[in-house]
Amino acid sequence: MNYIPFAAVIGSAFYVILMLIESSLHPVVLPGAILGAVLIGILAAMFVWKSDHAKHTGEMVLVWVMIFCFVIYGLLRFWGVL
Repeated sequence: MNYIPFAAVIGSAFYVILMLIESSLHPVVLPGAILGAVLIGILAAMFVWKSDHAKHTGEMVLVWVMIFCFVIYGLLRFWGVL
């Protein structure tokens, strides 16, 4: 039995529950929590059902998106926008 897809589903469920708890404590973050929960659910479903090559490609895309977002965040902090 391969535990990696199982761990991905459990981790996704944990983060969805965490987002629901945060949105109940701070209603302002509800739209972001809903969007995040949907995106995490879609990514977990893709991770479980796709082929190994598609998983690898998706992982590489996500890594570069996270790097890009971190650079944008750093630039916005440097310029004083955030």
